[in-house]
Amino acid sequence: MKFGIMTQIQMPRPWSETSERQAYWNALDQGVAAEGAGFEYFWITEQHFLAEIGHAPASDMFLAALSQRTKTLRMGLGVLLLPLHNPINVAERVATLDVLSNGRVEFGTGRGTTSYMLEGWGVDIDASRDMGTEALQAVLKMYESEYFEGFKGKHFDLPARHILPRPVQRPHPPLWVAATNLETYEFAGKQGFGVIGVTRNTREETREAIDRYRSAIRSATPETMVGKLPNEHVAAFGIACVDNDDRAGRAAACAAARWYYGDNDAELNPKRFTTAGGVEKVRARIAAQSDDDLIANGMAFGGNADTITRQIEAWSEIGLDQMIFMIQAGRTTHDQVMRTIDILGEKVIPRFQS
Repeated sequence: MKFGIMTQIQMPRPWSETSERQAYWNALDQGVAAEGAGFEYFWITEQHFLAEIGHAPASDMFLAALSQRTKTLRMGLGVLLLPLHNPINVAERVATLDVLSNGRVEFGTGRGTTSYMLEGWGVDIDASRDMGTEALQAVLKMYESEYFEGFKGKHFDLPARHILPRPVQRPHPPLWVAATNLETYEFAGKQGFGVIGVTRNTREETREAIDRYRSAIRSATPETMVGKLPNEHVAAFGIACVDNDDRAGRAAACAAARWYYGDNDAELNPKRFTTAGGVEKVRARIAAQSDDDLIANGMAFGGNADTITRQIEAWSEIGLDQMIFMIQAGRTTHDQVMRTIDILGEKVIPRFQS
């Protein structure tokens, strides 16, 4: 089992003049602490327009800063919203981050969980999946050779050019896709992607999806794969908070999970999760469960080190090979985040390193 940490740089109101600046610097401190605690991955999502929910529109810039403060931590673009960007710009910026981090980029892609972001960029949600697929095809073609011979598709018509710089990882950084819907797992496997799921789907639901994924990626062929190299890894992220006091850790994790999954008064909350049926559907699923149910089902990771260890073991048993903790969520404080990282590093991660 590998371990990752994820952030969207959430900022529930009220704010002060320095709240946003402090949130960014806190996130950098959290990344440095995570590396020291034994985490191997740091993932940041690309977010636009969603005040309070996510203040991270330039994930590659943030990771570039973090890369200069760390040595081994993998820089996870989790994920870049390809329909929003010109493929040439994506190829340039991902390669630049790979150079600055000395080959530590993990290249995750997706179209986002809300039409609100897509519409803000003038992108039709019905066309967004095809746009993302076409954009990634173009980016990977740019990485194939020193001189890009151009690309013409339905959505992009790109001229021949030298695309610079070249990525350190050849032929390209490891490819991932976000899988908020269980159907995406098999799709990801056929195309050779690593998959990043979410623990709001139950373990039994996810077990079946992982089995389909493993079968699909192991039977994938060069004709079905998008990239040159398969990336057989299954990760999932869950909202987490750990404390030496088991009940305190459970309560904090569940409060953060309920906030994240829609039990909040953020102005833009109703715009979320449109690709998963809407925020009310997601919130209702979480609201129907007690805190103990959320912990038992793995929809929140909370408690002391022993409780968290049992939760991770349960997810490992269904085939997960990377556990990603989203600790900076809802109203969880920076001190709570840092304490969680410390406890995980001291008392939990070592139990899985053998």
